Amino acid sequence: MKYASILPLAALLALTACEVPSPQQRQLLNSMVGRDEVDVIRTFGVPTRAYEAQGHVFLAYIDSQTSYSPGSVGWGWGWGGGWGGAGWGGPGWGGWGGPGWGWGGGFPPSYYTSTCQTTFEVVASKVSGWTMRGDGC
Repeated sequence: MKYASILPLAALLALTACEVPSPQQRQLLNSMVGRDEVDVIRTFGVPTRAYEAQGHVFLAYIDSQTSYSPGSVGWGWGWGGGWGGAGWGGPGWGGWGGPGWGWGGGFPPSYYTSTCQTTFEVVASKVSGWTMRGDGC
């Protein structure tokens, strides 16, 4: 099938469309490799978390963003009700057609929090690498 040959290309295009991190971020993060631990702190500030294991220090910087969606205005539909057409006894104005029935509503407001964690690995006081993870990166 033709779809089977197009699917890998579509997946590759989707992945390249949202390049994370950006080229500028990648350049800054790569420039930290080989530098002193104190240079990371000077550049990015005091880390949110730090963890040490077997001579490796991990400095984590966590960025959380909260987005708000105000919801939507109500919408609806219904039937019945209103003024009728011709009345009894010939032409003229009709009477009230009775009550209408309907349903309507909107969408409630919502909040969404996204988080991105950038972690630097430090060995012997030198940055050896970095990682980014999370849905906000």
